[in-house]
Amino acid sequence: MSKVVCKKCVLDSSIPGIIINEGSGLCHFCETYTPLSSQEKDECLARMETLFEERGGRSKYDVIFALSGGKDSSYTLYKLKNEYPFLKVLAVQFDNGFTSDNAIANARKMCEITGSDYFKLAVEKEILYDTFRKAAESSDAFSKFAKYRASDICNTCISIIKQKLIEQAIVQNAPFIMFAFTAGQAPHPIINLTSKFIQLSRNLFEKQLQNMGIDDRDERFLIKNSVIGNMGKDAPSILHPLCLWDYNEDAILKTLVEIGWNPPDINDSNSTNCTLNSFACYNHLEKYGFHPYAFDIAGLVRSGDMSREEGLEKLHHELSQPLIEEAANKLKLQVGDSNMLLL
Repeated sequence: MSKVVCKKCVLDSSIPGIIINEGSGLCHFCETYTPLSSQEKDECLARMETLFEERGGRSKYDVIFALSGGKDSSYTLYKLKNEYPFLKVLAVQFDNGFTSDNAIANARKMCEITGSDYFKLAVEKEILYDTFRKAAESSDAFSKFAKYRASDICNTCISIIKQKLIEQAIVQNAPFIMFAFTAGQAPHPIINLTSKFIQLSRNLFEKQLQNMGIDDRDERFLIKNSVIGNMGKDAPSILHPLCLWDYNEDAILKTLVEIGWNPPDINDSNSTNCTLNSFACYNHLEKYGFHPYAFDIAGLVRSGDMSREEGLEKLHHELSQPLIEEAANKLKLQVGDSNMLLL
């Protein structure tokens, strides 16, 4: 049976679990999608501002911010501090062993521009390479829904970031954790955590690591159990303000360049900060047969933040052979002919 692409977004029938309605020509997600209205977005922003007033100013930091140095996180930090200059921010950049020098320089520059404190979270490179190698060699360590959202390598990296940002927020007694997720990535702008949820998320990631053959007994990647045990009664909240703001990639890049952010020096259509991304996409395609960014790009198209043509172009963009080979060499893995167009 030939592949059928949703008429509204970019998901297609070759992706496991995606069914295109013959009558409407739409996938299940587009048929059931209800975007946040302008009024609902305004209400969410007002709720965030109320939270800032109610819980801010009590500790050294109000916000623990995930700063990759890429365009979305750099822009979100810049706009956040323009809108709410009173917020005290600790920006955490996870150096996963493949973070470009350009991204590290951009992250530091954005902290200088916004008056935010910078902290680089680093782990020994050989440990990271071994972790990502095992993620690449694994299959089905994460749930089917997680595989829609990212590759096994990226899911591992993102999970580490989430675990350690939550840990940092608890240690610093910071009320908010912030990510630069778009509307396609974060359907819920405000997530109020609980100690029970934090413990469950830790246990789940520990099991996922074990499924990949990774024993994190030193808790390099997991939230330390001692930190959870010493947590006060108020758990931090996760906020996604970018999904409430107007999103236009060209406008974001224009704004950033004007304030001194340097455009990426890596040839990757889906990442402006990580040299592992092309290999992660290649690995996911080899294992599962679909692009790991398909769901997120579909979400951007569905929400109107990206045209369908732009989304399809991103999915069909040729992967970078040099970046794939560079990452494979670091991970001591072999690759086949990855000089392909994504079809």
